[in-house]
Amino acid sequence: MDYRILNLFPGVVSLWHSRIRAIVLGLLLVLGLSASANAQTAPPVLFFTDLDSGPNSGGESLGGVAGAYVTLYGNFLGASQGSSTVTWNGLNCLRVVPATGSYTGWGSTYFWYQKIVVQLGPSCAPGAGNFVVNVGGAPSNGIPFTVRTAGHIYFSATTGNDSSGSGSSTSPFRSVVGCKNHEAAGDICYIENGVSDTGTDNFDATINIDRAGTSGNPIAIVAYPGATAGIHAGTGTTYGVRVANVGVAQSYWTIAGLSIEADNGGGQAMNPTQNSTQWRVVGNLFQCPNASGQDGCFTTNEVTFLYFYGNETTNTGTTAASKQQHANYFSSDTNHVNVGWNYIHNNRSCRAIQFHSSPLGGGGSGDPTGHQQFDLSVHDNLIHDDPCDGINLATVDPSQGKVEIYNNVIYHVGLGPDPSDGEASYNCLYFPQILNTGPAGSGTVEIYNNTFYDCGSHVGSFNLSGTISVSSGPLSFHFRNNIGFQLPGEFYNNSGAAPGATVTGSNNIWFGSSQSAPSFTTGNITLNPQLSAPASANFHLLTASPAVDAGVTISSANTFGGYQVWNGSPLDHDGVTRPQGSAYDIGAYEYFAGGSNVQRPNPPTNLTVIVK
Repeated sequence: MDYRILNLFPGVVSLWHSRIRAIVLGLLLVLGLSASANAQTAPPVLFFTDLDSGPNSGGESLGGVAGAYVTLYGNFLGASQGSSTVTWNGLNCLRVVPATGSYTGWGSTYFWYQKIVVQLGPSCAPGAGNFVVNVGGAPSNGIPFTVRTAGHIYFSATTGNDSSGSGSSTSPFRSVVGCKNHEAAGDICYIENGVSDTGTDNFDATINIDRAGTSGNPIAIVAYPGATAGIHAGTGTTYGVRVANVGVAQSYWTIAGLSIEADNGGGQAMNPTQNSTQWRVVGNLFQCPNASGQDGCFTTNEVTFLYFYGNETTNTGTTAASKQQHANYFSSDTNHVNVGWNYIHNNRSCRAIQFHSSPLGGGGSGDPTGHQQFDLSVHDNLIHDDPCDGINLATVDPSQGKVEIYNNVIYHVGLGPDPSDGEASYNCLYFPQILNTGPAGSGTVEIYNNTFYDCGSHVGSFNLSGTISVSSGPLSFHFRNNIGFQLPGEFYNNSGAAPGATVTGSNNIWFGSSQSAPSFTTGNITLNPQLSAPASANFHLLTASPAVDAGVTISSANTFGGYQVWNGSPLDHDGVTRPQGSAYDIGAYEYFAGGSNVQRPNPPTNLTVIVK
């Protein structure tokens, strides 16, 4: 795991108790004791990259290469390189970056998966191609990346100077904002270890985004490999990274690998907005410890084609914060959104992920904002320990573009207490079916192959707590291949099927609650799903689990919208290909022999952490 913020912001020290288990599980992954580490039985897989394009020269010259650094995120990559290879477009044109700073080299642990950092070389011929990792003779899938010659590569370092520096690796700038102010379309700025911007750039933001990239030539601000680098909006500054509300779109941006914090009560770590498009937000750490407003630590408004991958949001919100304060808030007219492989945990704000399109101009027929949201994929996220809902989709319209939730692991949410401004909902999933502006939505929300555990221990008088709650409205909800594992006293759906709500589906496991399995799904399985160690947050399937081979095959042929599900690739939460047996398994994990049935040891309880 990356501990990029520890030396920058002292407030993070209090987070160590919640991260010990993550450290231990990460070590176990590398040692081959967890399900994710059995590379001998699962081929390598790539999930995403931080950059999607970059120049093959002009940067730091090492080992005969001087192109852009690119981080590849995936799984089953092995704990060290050995004879494994990584290529781009079939070419051996990359330098594999060795261990440096917090990056431990090939297969470095990142949450429940891994990463590799490479540097482009001059023999990476300009054009489009795929990164492919080969481990033990088995190739991974390909991840698209475009090599280009256009664009500068800049650096910021604690030894640099914003006035006299050129931005090269030998004459860097001093700050993030100093580097940003020199960037144009196609440029990349790498932020080196120890750089921490804490002032105000403009428009109440530590970093104000005031320029745009272009198609094929985005602008990027990225942490240098292994660096601990941050942006801190402290007292007197509301936003960490912001597109100011001045009516100008700032599109084609990548923000990756940074620790971004906002301390103020109404503070936001990051806020893209203003009809901007094509934003990649990858591998960042977001914290807003004092937030209690009507927003999120990460908030969007009027953004399209947003890729929110591999981020961590934690330590957000005051105790009993407003029910309108969330960890990640995809708000007004944010469409074409892919939210995947994120780790959202131990927050005090209400919801971990909230989609709610609010009118920005007062509402009514004359307000061009606040319409239903569409083309939303929320998948492969790990969410736990949040007061209200794990995922809340309030204003959606799948008839305009798919709305799907799959491969998520959500546990120990809906904990309460009630927010400061009244009761909320306390579920793993909640669909309130709200309409603010324009026509109501229609169509079907697809919910498949998720694992839910210990949802809604806090039960309010609204009777909206449990695995899933759905309010009245015109949408349909298709619920298949999910595990709903509740503890005594908790509900699957304590409000029942609300009048006017349509919920269908099949092949789900409902277990643990004294409540009967919901009648709105068919083919219910009410047996113990036999998870490896759910009380220790290991939700992999054991050999004899009734979930094995008990799911329905989910493909574009049998989904309602006719779109290609699984993003064209049916993988589980770890990256294991589905199916492994005669049929798909139920839940976020696919059982495979020698792998997912291995129980992780319980984390030690006598660790002592000393922060100097």
